[in-house]
Amino acid sequence: MTLKDYSDYQFLLVEPVAKTAYPPLGLMKISSMLKDKYKGCTVFTQVGNGIPDRLSCPKRVFITSLFTWDWKFLVGSIDFYKRVFPSSEIMVGGISASLLNEDLQCIRGITPCVGLYNDAEFYPPDYSIPFGRRNRASITFTSRGCNRKCEFCSVRVLEPDYFVKDDWQKDIVEEFPFIIFWDNNFLYSPNFEKDCQKILQLGKKVDFNQGLDARLLDEHRAKRLFNIDIDPIRLAFDDVRYERAVVKAIRLARKYSNREIMVYVLYNFKDTPEDLYYRIDLLNREGVLSFPMEYRAPNKRQGKIPGPHWNTFLLRAFKLTLLFYYNKGVISRSRTSFERIYGKTANEFVSRLYEIFRYDKALKRTSKVEEPILYGR
Repeated sequence: MTLKDYSDYQFLLVEPVAKTAYPPLGLMKISSMLKDKYKGCTVFTQVGNGIPDRLSCPKRVFITSLFTWDWKFLVGSIDFYKRVFPSSEIMVGGISASLLNEDLQCIRGITPCVGLYNDAEFYPPDYSIPFGRRNRASITFTSRGCNRKCEFCSVRVLEPDYFVKDDWQKDIVEEFPFIIFWDNNFLYSPNFEKDCQKILQLGKKVDFNQGLDARLLDEHRAKRLFNIDIDPIRLAFDDVRYERAVVKAIRLARKYSNREIMVYVLYNFKDTPEDLYYRIDLLNREGVLSFPMEYRAPNKRQGKIPGPHWNTFLLRAFKLTLLFYYNKGVISRSRTSFERIYGKTANEFVSRLYEIFRYDKALKRTSKVEEPILYGR
């Protein structure tokens, strides 16, 4: 039986805008799928809008998306490639397209792939197409979905079904010294013991990039987990109710590992600025790094979207402190620096943020807005 020759097939994979250090994993999986299904085809890649050399008429154009506030880049790419390649099939997916799928159908007539693209999900990434990044890490999932149904989290839309992946090792490249795991909740997996053993056998440095669930980190899991060379150790402190679990997890990590500890801190959801101060102050006193992460509801707007207890002035000022006083938005362990920037009390923290906003406004870094009203009045 003669195999069909697909050497005249062309496909284009597009990342509208590159906002992270990581290449678009979904497109890398799609590349592997295409090269397997259409032997001899040519796969082109593009960051931003453009036409790669030697690309004439792609059979399909796959466009991914990430942050919802980068909506204009996504729509711009769709319009560009529909105009340049009117006979090509346009396929759109990724986070933004999934969360705002109705908007996409309404304004551009595109029916996006919502959540996982199952045709490509179980293929390994094609690391030969790094989309301009210098990649030294394998990227994989040992599981998809999450047992938690946190109100602020979009995983329940993007990955509604929880399942483990027994063959995740196929995603690992031997010559890469690092492995990045993007599991939503690695500690919940029924394969936890087995996966820890697999990781140990691979002998590589590991980053659980999405963070570990502090509520599930007990003595037994800590002993098993921290035999692995995890750097850094990432946890999350999304709600002050989990204070005891987070502190316990930090101390277990210290007991069994000497690696840096970094804690994601969600803010601008249902918390108050005083609540945020309490959490970052606690973490600073524990001697670990804080990585504040601003919550934004899925929305096409690019500007600040204040939560019920925040305003644009406070959000702007807090972001400025992370940009100008800290490296890559991570609050350091220095107690002296913390108190100098944020103050010794929650009230002082809020007052300092307003002072920073007024100073920034005086330097004409912000647009013209009304004078902020002091928080709490």
